[in-house]
Amino acid sequence: MFAYFEARRRCGQLPVCMEVRRVEMIAARLGGRMYWLSKEAYDAARGLLGASAYRGREGVSFGAAKGVWLVEGEPSPADPPPGRRRRGYVLVETRWGRENGVGPFLVEEDFVFRGFLGRDVEVGRVARYRYFLAPYRRDGTPLTPPELRKTWLWRSYLSNESVQRALLGASRHGRREWWHIERMRPEAVSRFKVAWRDVADRFVPAVEATGAVPEHSAHYAAVESLEEAYYLLAFLLAPQINAVVREISPWVGHVEPGFLSYFSIPKYRPDCPAHRRLAEAGREIGKGGADPEKEIERLVKERC
Repeated sequence: MFAYFEARRRCGQLPVCMEVRRVEMIAARLGGRMYWLSKEAYDAARGLLGASAYRGREGVSFGAAKGVWLVEGEPSPADPPPGRRRRGYVLVETRWGRENGVGPFLVEEDFVFRGFLGRDVEVGRVARYRYFLAPYRRDGTPLTPPELRKTWLWRSYLSNESVQRALLGASRHGRREWWHIERMRPEAVSRFKVAWRDVADRFVPAVEATGAVPEHSAHYAAVESLEEAYYLLAFLLAPQINAVVREISPWVGHVEPGFLSYFSIPKYRPDCPAHRRLAEAGREIGKGGADPEKEIERLVKERC
């Protein structure tokens, strides 16, 4: 532990006046990293520091590659192409296409996914949704090359050499094929999630219960039920947790997925009264109710 002096400029009658206060700091190892926390934040959260039952994940990069995947506006229902009896086709226009002279085109509705950005996340809810294309099945697994080439998405769009060059020029991290999307996986399309903004000084979490996919400016944890999602939402709003996040987020510039592992968040148990009450509090917040901060602060300390 060490102490340093924090100086603050204060406005008053004198032209310049400084307030100096002594701050005690404690070294804490969180998720394999060493951070210096104020003694005040450390003491508040010490009972919650440890391993979490939940894994945070980074969102999907469907907004990358110069907007190749990002749909402008909403898809429009359309008749099937000649020779196709099955319905389920839509007209879409991508951001890349609009900027490069590629007008609206026909694709299978199965390959249009709903998603959201970090700035779409508000405390308790996702305020706005976007659409994006993805040559993936609804379970979050990618099409094989033969499957891809049978699709209207390929004929209408991905067979375009300019589109392919844009995708080949994008980051290849985590992509085995050029049409894969970074971090698109089954967890990303799971129905129940708690998502939070990447750029913030605390957890700004929301419950997502429609299967919509978080973009890479949002992070998320997949859960098994809506009740569990509301429980985790409330837990991430605990003032003890955010006292720590406010001190470490400036070091890294983000509220990273790994932050979830810094705190001892037990797996949701419906037979635990404290867990059920946290879920109820989360539901109230999700409906626009006030954040019962003091109650959450107390409930996260209880063990079942």
